[in-house]
Amino acid sequence: MDTRLVSIKEASKKFNFPLQKLYRAVEERKVPFIEIENLSGTKSKKINTKTFAEWLDKLSEENGTI
Repeated sequence: MDTRLVSIKEASKKFNFPLQKLYRAVEERKVPFIEIENLSGTKSKKINTKTFAEWLDKLSEENGTI
C-alpha cells in the first residue's frame, strides 16, 4: 500500500469505515493520526494510510473492538 496522508473523510471512504465513528476515534485519540498546522495557524488532522492499515490489521488479529 502506498503511504499517503489523507483527510479523515478520505480515510473513511478508502477503508470503508463509518465517518462519524472515525471522527470520534480521532478525537478520543484511539487511532493513529497526525496534526498538521499551516502558516495561518489552522490545524488539520490527517491519517497516514499505511499506519492506519497496520493499526487495523493489529486490531483484527487481537479481535479488538473500536
